Amino acid sequence: MTGTLLEKARDASRQPRSSAFLPEHIRVVGRMTRPPERRPVHDTIDNIADWLLEWRQLSEGIASFDEFAWRLVAAGMPLIRVTLHTATLHPQFLGTTITWWRDTAETAQVMIAHEVGDAIPYEKNPVYRVCYGRETLRRRLDLPDDELDFEVLIELRERGGTDYIAMPIDSAYAAAYMLTFVTDRPRGFREDELADLARVGRRLSIAADRHNQYWITHNLLCAYLGANTGPKVLTGQIRRGTGMELTAVLWSSDLRGFTERSDRLPSERMIALLNVLFEAQAAEIRAHGGEILKFIGDGSRDLSDRRGRRGCNGRQNRRRYGSQSDHRRRPPGRSAGDGGRAAARHRHRAACRHGPLRQYRRLDFTVIGPAVNLVSRIENAAKMLGQPIVVSADLAAALDGVVSLGRHRLRGLATPQELFAPD
Repeated sequence: MTGTLLEKARDASRQPRSSAFLPEHIRVVGRMTRPPERRPVHDTIDNIADWLLEWRQLSEGIASFDEFAWRLVAAGMPLIRVTLHTATLHPQFLGTTITWWRDTAETAQVMIAHEVGDAIPYEKNPVYRVCYGRETLRRRLDLPDDELDFEVLIELRERGGTDYIAMPIDSAYAAAYMLTFVTDRPRGFREDELADLARVGRRLSIAADRHNQYWITHNLLCAYLGANTGPKVLTGQIRRGTGMELTAVLWSSDLRGFTERSDRLPSERMIALLNVLFEAQAAEIRAHGGEILKFIGDGSRDLSDRRGRRGCNGRQNRRRYGSQSDHRRRPPGRSAGDGGRAAARHRHRAACRHGPLRQYRRLDFTVIGPAVNLVSRIENAAKMLGQPIVVSADLAAALDGVVSLGRHRLRGLATPQELFAPD
């Protein structure tokens, strides 16, 4: 990191922070345990250095790092814990950490949200100091609490650690990697052991760069295209005109009164309200195998396979989304139910085509077909009918507890459509 960026990181970290982390701020994305019979028994530092140059398992970063740690133990390194910290490019997460423990024989990978980095001052954050400040940090752990300047050191001492080393590993990207080693040997690391760990660490950066580039691409595609569509693009399904026919539940939603709210509330309040509303909807969509195709202003268009109809319990969803969209952010004088009435959802089950569509030198992964047009028309009709949830006849046939709203003529469609709502 350049000096200017380093100063920005330090200045930002000195702002008042909240130390309360939510569960979603640290997300476990992988976990494994290697059986004893698959752990290497004898190895050398030279062999490990050569092996790192041949590391090709891009999608198996956890397994490869787990093997790396066990190889070091087989080479005589007195390790109890090894970690690798990397920055990433993601709208929600600032980086990822892979952690290996000898006593539990477990290796886990977690994604770290931006809020975690914001909450820890630069001086107390070893990851920032190593990755961005390029510091090498060594701490003996057999010291009183007030002499251990990072919270993690106290935890490591309680787990039996006696010596901690965190070193920057050069990367092809802006920030370095942080590689840490902890021993439980009473006298700590020897100097020759630290030199060997630094040598294999420099080789590890080559493999880490390859793995990190893959995950940055994977994370961005999943964040902006969805967990189902992103991997398809990554495997080469990007040619214009290709796609697949599928039967799915289409969902279109918007926030009623958005223009009036936008005129009355400050922008940060509106963004907070939309974030809570979209997250409530997205959680339910993901839970039933669905995917958000795109956000359109204050609304979204979503896609679920045929299993998605299990998530279409209207009354349950209305309660869930109503309470979430309000979420203590309503202005004074507005009722708690206002958020629930404002969010309108419109669903239809039909055949459509899902694939890339070109728009003058750029592509958009979307769905097309008559079903998409019908959902849009149902959304307009729902507003006129004053209903928060309206579904088509095709989807109503697969649901319980819906009542007919009668047949309605929809703009652009020759045949009147029977519409339904939750009972």
